[in-house]
Amino acid sequence: MQSRILKILISLALAVPVSLGATAAVRTVSFSDALEAVRFYSDFPDRFTEAVASFKTLPERMNPTLSECN
Repeated sequence: MQSRILKILISLALAVPVSLGATAAVRTVSFSDALEAVRFYSDFPDRFTEAVASFKTLPERMNPTLSECN
């Protein structure tokens, strides 16, 4: 009986800080922050494609004589 009460008290002692931390985190995240994150990650394939294209043209931008336009 004593060990069961001790286990319950320990689990409650651990659950309270975790739940308080979770509610504090939920309060600090607003709907606009969540919406901004959704927009950012939904555009991730486009952003990745732009980064790859930019990386491929980097030698031309660093040395304009390498450009095919000249």
